[in-house]
Amino acid sequence: MFIIFLLFFSSFLCATETSKSKIIGLIPIRNEEIMIEQCLRGLSMLVDEIIILDDASTDNSVSIIESLAKECKVTEIIRKKEWYRDEPGDRNALLNAGRTHGGTHFVVIDADEMFTANCLDNNFLRNAILVLQPGDILIMNWIQLWKSVDYYRFDDSVWTYNYKPFIFCDNPNAYYSSEFLHTPRIPYNLRGKYYQIGGYTYGLMHFQFVNFDNVIMKHCWYRCLERIRTKKSGQEINAIYDWFKPQNVHLEPSPRQWFDNYSFFDPSIFTREEKWRKAQIKEWLAQYGADFFKDIDIWFIDWSK
Repeated sequence: MFIIFLLFFSSFLCATETSKSKIIGLIPIRNEEIMIEQCLRGLSMLVDEIIILDDASTDNSVSIIESLAKECKVTEIIRKKEWYRDEPGDRNALLNAGRTHGGTHFVVIDADEMFTANCLDNNFLRNAILVLQPGDILIMNWIQLWKSVDYYRFDDSVWTYNYKPFIFCDNPNAYYSSEFLHTPRIPYNLRGKYYQIGGYTYGLMHFQFVNFDNVIMKHCWYRCLERIRTKKSGQEINAIYDWFKPQNVHLEPSPRQWFDNYSFFDPSIFTREEKWRKAQIKEWLAQYGADFFKDIDIWFIDWSK
């Protein structure tokens, strides 16, 4: 397999839709009431349908999705009755649902992500997707907005030129297989060509780091979940999640064209606190005892408050 840089090749620009092509967005969620509306509004401008898997949310996520379903092309919500983190199982459920709905091309993102708005110009990204043949994969830059939507991280860290596959053309034999966390967005056994849209003109914006208090709590939550569900040592767990800590950060201004097509975009939502993870960590501390988590790096927070 090899990488072809998608610039403005004639085959790319002249991609045509057929009656058999259907682009479906797949989104797994849990407690995403803060971001899910903007995610759906943005993604619905690119795809033909959206399918959601809700991992037993305890907030208003599902009711928000239901209220936007017609407007944002949400054709199915897969509802898990009990929360249990199983990312490969959830992604396989989404993929199988997408196949049932006639999907040929799939866009797999999370609720805290949106494609840069200029991807919509002249159907740029949609045309790129439709070029893909069965098993082919499209890679894009995963752009990290940093402590504000007005800036993105651009330095020597892993967060710069961080290319990831988010889009693929289905191969009926493909499926997801991994550990219960951090499952790749595409099935592991796709065997087609890799295409890449390079640079920072277009990409998938990631809003995780816009609210740093929320991201710190998120990584404490992941550390606790790893301790509960795995046999990894505290040192191993801490090493996995230390990468989020900012070092030698350099920022660049976010280009206006990343947002210009999104008239609905509201940056103020990212100031809101995500409370559910802290509440769950406190429940785990009560259930398992503080000593169970003593060697993982969560104790810079006062959990008695």
